[in-house]
Amino acid sequence: MSFLSPWSAVVAAAVAVPLLLLLYFLKLRRRSMRIASTMLWPRSAEDLQANVPFQRLRWSLLMLLQLLVVATLLAALARPVVQTGRSPWARVILLIDRSASMNARDAAGRSRLDAAKAAAEQLVQRLGRRREPGELMVVAFGSSPQVYSGFESNRQILLDAIDSIGPTDEQANLDAALALAGAFASRDETVDQLPPAPEVVLISDGGVGEPAQANGFSLQAGNLRFIGVGPEPDEAVNNVGIATFSARRDYQDPGKVLAFARVVNAGPQPIDTTFTLRLDGQPVGIKSVRVPAASDRGLGETSITYTLDLSGPAVLTLSGNHRDDLGGDDTAALVLRPPPAPRIALVHPGDDPDPFLHGLLEALQPQRLVVLPSQPSNGVDEALRWSSHEFDLVIFDRVSPHRWPSVATLSFGAAPAGIGRSPPSDPGGRRIVSWDRQHPVMRHVSLDPLVYADFGSYDLPQDATPLAWGPDGAVIAVVRRRAARHVLVGFALQQSNWPMHVSITVFMQNVLDYLTLGGEGLDSVGMAAQPGRPIIVRRLPDTRQLSIEGPINATVEVDAEPEVTLPILRRVGLYRVRGAAPPMDRIAVNMSSDIESDIRPRRSVVVNAQVTQATTASAVAPLELWPWLAAAAIGLLVIEWVVYCRRIRG
Repeated sequence: MSFLSPWSAVVAAAVAVPLLLLLYFLKLRRRSMRIASTMLWPRSAEDLQANVPFQRLRWSLLMLLQLLVVATLLAALARPVVQTGRSPWARVILLIDRSASMNARDAAGRSRLDAAKAAAEQLVQRLGRRREPGELMVVAFGSSPQVYSGFESNRQILLDAIDSIGPTDEQANLDAALALAGAFASRDETVDQLPPAPEVVLISDGGVGEPAQANGFSLQAGNLRFIGVGPEPDEAVNNVGIATFSARRDYQDPGKVLAFARVVNAGPQPIDTTFTLRLDGQPVGIKSVRVPAASDRGLGETSITYTLDLSGPAVLTLSGNHRDDLGGDDTAALVLRPPPAPRIALVHPGDDPDPFLHGLLEALQPQRLVVLPSQPSNGVDEALRWSSHEFDLVIFDRVSPHRWPSVATLSFGAAPAGIGRSPPSDPGGRRIVSWDRQHPVMRHVSLDPLVYADFGSYDLPQDATPLAWGPDGAVIAVVRRRAARHVLVGFALQQSNWPMHVSITVFMQNVLDYLTLGGEGLDSVGMAAQPGRPIIVRRLPDTRQLSIEGPINATVEVDAEPEVTLPILRRVGLYRVRGAAPPMDRIAVNMSSDIESDIRPRRSVVVNAQVTQATTASAVAPLELWPWLAAAAIGLLVIEWVVYCRRIRG
């Protein structure tokens, strides 16, 4: 223990103690009066001595209490300080963790961030009471650090800066925070003399992920102290969260979307819970799962899958019903981008295409539709020499190519290379006998009224998949060649009554989904961002302002550039960006972090290859004892007053 103002106490003691003792040496002069006897005045007999200015010092309880009061006040005036093993700090950099796990709440409903801010305020109050207050810098960090106050000695400014720190759902990036602190710690502030190395005080629950280097985090300059917040390591935590949420199209059936979620459990017990999947706000799937308990090897986890019939854009939302300590990972969302409109080439014989087929393709609104006549002089292969790299789908109408294109194809009344055709066994119209109703191409297609002519059946190879059968064999089939799918229809539309029935429209839409959506393969069709990451959108023409609506509301003034970088979205949720071009007018922000979902507190960090154990704010900052001494002096004064009153009454 040391004293910040010892000489002030010495001077005050030299004045106060002699004055107090002098009061007990002095004897008051009294006027003499004659009385009959002193037997009735036993206490007054003590004052029957000679009436002289001074008397012999006699110890009493009141004098001892008064001396204790004076001594306690003098000790408080000396400002004793309990040191923490190091010399008093000249500068301090506070690193306050405000990542997603710091939003976890304790039994009283207070978040870890609130506890961290309270610890930071306690440091400011303690360091600010010194005779020569040091300078403090306040930095909060999530995915990136942000300076809330430069080096400042004004306590009120520092307290206001700490109070203004808001929560985020970002993943903690301690490497970036220490890099910023090290840069400020090593910066020269004077030319002639370097400032002393500051103390870097980290206030966190320890959930900061793995360092970039194998030997731990790196601090360029300064000394690190770690103040831990949150429950003790042996206390149980309660959190079940969505760590991964994605969606892709089924390769075999591109019209279906497969949604996948990975759910983790940070608690010591397995949890039975229910997750609900919503499509544009409407429930489409509910599943109950058991999430295993966490262990020393990591979080307990399980997976959930959903299958949806979906070919267009939509918003998927997955939410759990388990109430836990952290709410940021209980919900996740995906914005399913619309499939790109296909680029289609229609190859036909003669000068004009089939008017019905051409009109039907235009009604499906492709991105591009090019009609390629197959002339005898150049042939089909020559017509496709360049077009197979420019289109997503090639449709052959009564034209048979001599080689398979490298893109998906649909053929009417044609047999590509290697596919044989058999003539009909009987003349006249023919009907479909049966078809595969489960195949994506034939989904919701009714072929009962279909009548066709001039075609018997296909002679299909073994790897082909027949989809519809007539009296003589396969009439509609799927073949895979050159890593592409090819749908074959044996008869021409002009040789059937199919254009008169609505099923041809359903069939064509199924074919487009099956042949063009499959190009997305295993790539995710769901868009989602993480908190704190930059997001770039494309504005609509003639838009001068973007309006962001969601957990965070903001407006962005835009210039002539078509692409706009949005303000950092630090909270999870679903945002609408008015003025942005689809599909970026809806943005899903998900936590999606095993590190932040694991809310089990850590009590050590490795910095500069050394393990730093967590401690408390009381143990980090020098502790001044004068408030307790002043309170003790007040208590002694109350006791002295009670003793004095009892003597007067006695």
